[in-house]
Formats: sequence, structure tokens, C-alpha cells
Amino acid sequence: MKQKFGISRVLAILAVALFAAGVSLIQSNYTVLVINTSLMYAIVAYGLSVMLGMGGQLVFSGTAFMGIGAYITANLCSGRLGFSTATPVALLISVAGAGLVAFLTGMLFLRLKSSFCTFATLGFVQVLYSLFQNHEPAFGGTKGIPNISTLKLFGHPVTGYKQWFYVFLFAVVLVALVVEGIRRSRLGRSLASIRDNEIAAQVMGVNIYWTRVIAFVVAGLFAGLAGSLLAFQNGFISADLFTFKKSSTLVIMSMLGGINSTLGIAVGALIVTFLPEVMRGLDNYLMFLYGFVVIFMMIFMPMGIGGLVSDYARKLRRRRRLGGGKNA
Repeated sequence: MKQKFGISRVLAILAVALFAAGVSLIQSNYTVLVINTSLMYAIVAYGLSVMLGMGGQLVFSGTAFMGIGAYITANLCSGRLGFSTATPVALLISVAGAGLVAFLTGMLFLRLKSSFCTFATLGFVQVLYSLFQNHEPAFGGTKGIPNISTLKLFGHPVTGYKQWFYVFLFAVVLVALVVEGIRRSRLGRSLASIRDNEIAAQVMGVNIYWTRVIAFVVAGLFAGLAGSLLAFQNGFISADLFTFKKSSTLVIMSMLGGINSTLGIAVGALIVTFLPEVMRGLDNYLMFLYGFVVIFMMIFMPMGIGGLVSDYARKLRRRRRLGGGKNA
């Protein structure tokens, strides 16, 4: 078991290193920006992996908490409130603020049964989008919030999309490690037991309500981090970045990559983010394609790309084991 874990960890590190090396060779700033966007969405999608993949609860609230993190950063670092906060401090406050709102709303939403909770988070996204779009004192209204300071790390401002790529890559790796830690922790096992059989989980002493609230807060923290980094990178935010359409796209990313595959989610985010670039001129058919992909995956590969790769690796190991037994 240790050997398998060691090999998978080495392969993951190698994949990240090759990806970073490949991006460093790209000359187009726009291409790097699209990659950064995919990494940002991957951070949010990891929260969905915790809620849906581990806990079995579908939520659409990712973009809402991303918006909360982004707008807290924008207000603290644009000078519109008459002061400007140090960017690392604003980043921490933004993440904590998104987590606090996730805790308060999670205590309400997660008292509802599965499908009702899903619809509640859907409505939450719509309510916050309306606030972002129309309440100018707090969110800038339709004009958005410009002039957001860039993030300073160890006294050095992060400038250029390639520098931002390494910031986003570091954040994705950090969040992925946290997700893997949760998966192997008591929280992860409790979530898995709730997903598989709520009655059995309750009999075993798992507090279903508070376990899901904790997972919801974790997802909110991830989304708040992504939103704050987005605000720092773009220097401008508006409500159009936090629509329900973005939430549904996050679900598709997670399902395509594999809701229980840590590396697969990043791959899914990369594919879905680049799809509109590949299909330029066919924007009207994009949602049709997304719908077709979801149907196809539910029928032929319900665990996504990551699940397909894992199944193939498992079958390959089984064949080798059987082949070794025959030779013996």
C-alpha cells in the first residue's frame, strides 16, 4: 500500500512539474490567462469534491462564495472605502469572510433534505448575483470595482500572468493536498459514510448535520481563496463573474475530471475552461455540448476521467497479479 501511494505521489509531482515547465514556454499572455482561470476554477471545484464527492451533497454555491471573497478583497484594496489594507492581510480576511458566510448559510441550508438543499444553494447564488449587480455602495453595481491593488508576497508585487500562474499553481497544489488530507481523515471517512448510507453513519455515531456543515465551510474557504486571487490578478471585478452559469460549469468540470479524483478535477477544469476558446464562433452550442457531455458521462463514465484512469490501472494490476500467479 505504501509503495502504491509513493508511486502515485511521484507521478503527481512529475505531472505538476511538466505542466509548470510547459506553461513557462508559452509566449501568449492570453493563453496563460486562460490557464490561470482554469486553476482558479479548480480551487473552487475542490470544494465541490469535498461536498459532493465525499459527502454526496450537490451544491451550487461555489461562485457565490467566490464572489464574497472577491468583493471583500476589492473593498479592502481599492481605496473606495477611504483606506487600503495590506494585500496579504486582505487575502486572509477575504478567505475568513467567505468561510464565515459559509458557516452561517450552511447551518440553514444543510438542515434541508438533499434535493431541497441543492435548490437552496441555487437560489443563494441568484440572490448574491442580484446584490452584486445592483447594490452599488458595497459591490459597485453594474460598474463593478476597479483599481484593485495587486497582491504583494514578501514585499514583492505579483505582476504579469506568468507570475500569477505560479501563484495559482501553488494555491491549487496546497488545496489539493488539503483535500487529500481530508479524504484520509476522520472527517473524510465520516463524509463517505454519510454519502453511502446516512442511517448506518448515524448508528456509528456520525453527526450528519455538523459533518456536512464543516464540509460546506471548507468548500466556502476554497471558493473565497479563488475569488480573492481573481480580484488581485484582474484588478477589477463585476457581477458577471459570479453567475449561476459559472456554478453549473464548475459542476461539469468536477464531473468530467472525476468528482473523487484530486488530479482529475484540475484536468477537468483545464478542459472545460479551454473549450470555449476551441469552439469560438459556436458559443450558442456550448451549453448543448455541456449537456451532451453530462449525459454521456452519466452513462459511460460516471466517475469521470479520473475514475476511468483508476479503473484501468486497477485492471492492469489485476492482470499482472494473475499473470504472475500463472507463471509461478
